[in-house]
Amino acid sequence: MRQPIRFQKRFVSRRGGGEGASSMNNNHVRLLPKTSPRKVSLSLPCTVLVLIICCSGFARSDWIDPDTPDEAFETSALTVRPLPDPTPAPTILYNDDYYFDDDRVPRPKRPKPTHKPTEQPTAVPTAPSAPPTSAPTGTTGAYKLVFSDEFNAAGRTFHDGQDARWTAMNKNDYTNNAQHYYSPNNAFTNANGELVIQTEAADTEVIGYDDIKRKKTHVTKHFRSGMIQTWNKFCFTGGIIEAEVVLPGKHDVGGLWPAFWLLGNLARHTYVGSSEHIWPWSEVNCTKKSEASQLLSGCHKATHYGMKPGVGRGAPEIDIFEVQPGNVHAGLEPFDQMPVGQPFMSTSFQIAPGRPVNRPGPGYWPGPGQWYQGLIGGENSTLNIQFYGNYNHFRGDYDPAKSDYWSDAVSYNRQLSQTHFKKRHKYRLEWEVPTDERYGHLNWFLDDKLVLSINGKSIADAGLGKT
Repeated sequence: MRQPIRFQKRFVSRRGGGEGASSMNNNHVRLLPKTSPRKVSLSLPCTVLVLIICCSGFARSDWIDPDTPDEAFETSALTVRPLPDPTPAPTILYNDDYYFDDDRVPRPKRPKPTHKPTEQPTAVPTAPSAPPTSAPTGTTGAYKLVFSDEFNAAGRTFHDGQDARWTAMNKNDYTNNAQHYYSPNNAFTNANGELVIQTEAADTEVIGYDDIKRKKTHVTKHFRSGMIQTWNKFCFTGGIIEAEVVLPGKHDVGGLWPAFWLLGNLARHTYVGSSEHIWPWSEVNCTKKSEASQLLSGCHKATHYGMKPGVGRGAPEIDIFEVQPGNVHAGLEPFDQMPVGQPFMSTSFQIAPGRPVNRPGPGYWPGPGQWYQGLIGGENSTLNIQFYGNYNHFRGDYDPAKSDYWSDAVSYNRQLSQTHFKKRHKYRLEWEVPTDERYGHLNWFLDDKLVLSINGKSIADAGLGKT
């Protein structure tokens, strides 16, 4: 069965140019099946967050589609209002070890949460008892349009070199146990002037790598999918990004995994070597951990890779959405402790280095002081307790105790319904760039209603700098 995805997309920003900016973006659209043979994930055009060098030519007038409606040329930040506190409930305790598939790697132990009760979110997660920072989470003033694409020209294709803005991947995807091959033929605009990212059951013969036998081998990928990106083409250095999307498939049938995400330009998706000891680093200062773990750390005294000395570089990831359809509702396994079940969208800010100790375990609510403070969720959204991040170990590291590191996924799930798979809905991210005077923030919205707000103070208080 072929599953199309249709969307329009626009970027708005208050920043006028990319010269000298401290971020670069990749705008990705991906459809990738991860762990299950039927699981395919789509990610729409994406942008980048902090700590990457930006390319020049950011504010060219030809980045704006002439068919963009007048009302899209200017917007303002949306208001973030904390919701009332939920009903308190006790924390669930656990004593299992964190699982790793490489027995040669030391297994860090997860400490138990304290026995002291803590608040467990319901459909309305806990709001902070005080403002997370003196700076508001919304920013006044107008944002000016700098990039838009309505995709309303029929027959448009995105093979390498065919489009000034987007490139459709032609590559095997071997990340996350992916079961598909990215084909440029699976991204195009249809007769209605809509971008279609198509997933289909079709074989592709590739030369893959057998992790067990550690040698190259022929592999048949039984699915084809599409991913378009603006890697090395367009730079997004803060502001607002939004897309109108019809999600693929049926809301109550699992297997597809659409996603709209942003990634730093140094870590190109599906090129795993480009992300080693870079993804999703967000620390710029020189620390004992970054010196050993971060490929491009602030500890370097010499110019390297054309970058200034003493400045860290990484590739934080922002997932505007990752969608999981299905018919497992809240209150049932594996969502028995969560007020949000399938179908849902997950929003996340993935950063490193993560919390090395006193971490909550997957499926359990955090104990006091175990997770980031000051997170604000909207209606029908909740902390994603299924995934708090990864323990990153790279085979062949000479000193895993020094070079291994945790990465954190600061994530909320938002309940979806059948309409999100039938009609267009607007997915929006607001990124306020930090300054010396104020913390930045990330705010996610669905149809202009808050899903999650992360204030930079939450990240800074954990020792990871500002967003």
